[in-house]
Amino acid sequence: MRVKGHGINVVAKEIDVTFNGQVVKALEGETVAASLTAAGKLSLRQTKAGSRRGIFCGMGVCNECLVAINGQQNIRACMTTVKPGMRIEEQTYPGKLPGPDTPYLAEPPVSDPPVHKPDVLVIGGGPAGLQAAKAAAKSGCQVVVIDERPALGGQYFKQLSKTHAFDSDDSMDKQFRAGRDLIREVEGLGVKIMREAMVWGAFGPQDIAVFADGKSQVFEPKQLVVATGAYERGVPVPGWTLPGYMTTGAAQTLLRSYRVSPGKRVILGGNGPLNIQVAYELTRAGVEVVAVVEAAPKPGIGQAGNLMRMAVESPDLVRDGITYTRTLKNANVPILYDHVIIEARGEGKVETAVIARLTPNGEPIQGTQREFKVDAICVGFGFQPSADVSRPLGCRHHYDAKKGTLTIETDANCQTSVPGVFVAGDSGGMGGSRAAQEQGFIAGCAAARGAGRTLPSDVEAELARRKGKLGSHLRFQAALWDVFKAPRWMHELAREDTLVCRCEEVTLGQINQAFGTGIDTVGGIKRQTRAGMGRCQGRYCGPVMTHLQSLINGQPTEEFSFFAPRPPIKPVPIAALARKPADA
Repeated sequence: MRVKGHGINVVAKEIDVTFNGQVVKALEGETVAASLTAAGKLSLRQTKAGSRRGIFCGMGVCNECLVAINGQQNIRACMTTVKPGMRIEEQTYPGKLPGPDTPYLAEPPVSDPPVHKPDVLVIGGGPAGLQAAKAAAKSGCQVVVIDERPALGGQYFKQLSKTHAFDSDDSMDKQFRAGRDLIREVEGLGVKIMREAMVWGAFGPQDIAVFADGKSQVFEPKQLVVATGAYERGVPVPGWTLPGYMTTGAAQTLLRSYRVSPGKRVILGGNGPLNIQVAYELTRAGVEVVAVVEAAPKPGIGQAGNLMRMAVESPDLVRDGITYTRTLKNANVPILYDHVIIEARGEGKVETAVIARLTPNGEPIQGTQREFKVDAICVGFGFQPSADVSRPLGCRHHYDAKKGTLTIETDANCQTSVPGVFVAGDSGGMGGSRAAQEQGFIAGCAAARGAGRTLPSDVEAELARRKGKLGSHLRFQAALWDVFKAPRWMHELAREDTLVCRCEEVTLGQINQAFGTGIDTVGGIKRQTRAGMGRCQGRYCGPVMTHLQSLINGQPTEEFSFFAPRPPIKPVPIAALARKPADA
């Protein structure tokens, strides 16, 4: 399922790895997930109940793509690059302990971890984080950027892997080029970049625990910029755990970074312009896209005002949208407005997508179901801001009922309620990539001032320009999401036997039954059913359970309706947490 052409060539060495004992051809430097998907290996692990799972989020959040590598369990395929001779195996429950010759994920415990004290620490290497690092570095700060991925760019500026190369700059689209230029500028400013580094604890603004290079490290920055972005919302439907059912962002990462298609026959669904963009990119790459299933109504005369505002604020983005839809029309790819994917079917993997037309209230209409034979279903229902770091730090949040997300409170300089902590980009609220860049630069300037630096005149001038542009980007986003206004589903598309908690395999019926016993908090449901106790730590099931809790007890949702934030923020090897006694 590798795609070719469009001025992009393979430059990496082809290597051999094995998967379940079978030789698989891979490109050195791509992720394990990309190698296995290219070879048609979609099932990567088996659960306690014996069901099979594959790539879902593609960004290290869901932990569904866990595999065993060289005898070591619990390796995320989407975040790990292949190396010659790797022995990759489908992980089975409950797995097995490593043998005496198995390399450990972490180094043996030490008495004290290394401590770093930069002027500014930036968590996240996407558009906002890179702009924050740029602003702070240009102001004379010592800056460190921590990013969990093998390459910088985040979800929006995801770059072409080093396994491939463009023939020339003319072969790049503007998204690739803008990301490349920003990354080069940040690197050229002497910013220290830590790739494949995971923040697992936020104990205070000057006490950030990071796991990188096999060991735990501590950062005590003067100022902290959190730019952790967002992840795609999980909307449970029957069959959504089948291998081949993944987020649109995961599909785009496979395609744009690794030149791998998520399938041979693909359907995209959900809500928002990203689905249309990725359908366009897949179509141009020669992949058969059978349909785009969009929950919003087709834009008509009633949206003329919003479309005009979008054209005024960002005419180039409007032109891009026209190009996407025209290309899909010319390729006979239908965009089915007022529809939703209501079920995925298949034996051990996706084989069929079932869609239905919607009522004006967002309910599937019985008798309108249609089936499409596909081997990949890519869904995007909007995003959830990542509050993994800001909540443990005690930054004040509020629940945005209109967006259905927990949103952090910041001032005009992206300063949170905690002194010295700034939040920029989608982790602070969904404003799109252009707003994220402006916010990142604003936060980086404020952090530099907080670290005792005086902004150079050119940085001051750029700061003024970016503050002026921010309002325009936010107005564009507001109009865009009015055009794509659709029902915001939580549990409504699930049946009683549909899994809501993917990790612990807890169904909607089991959660409803637990609420029926008088438990009225998500924490209580978690203890009763184990929903939210899995490796994704409630990132997908938590919002659904919080919504159910609000419906049942009649209380409005607020910050403390959600699971309490606790370290480790993400799963980390226990050896990274252990400490050797000082006298040992």
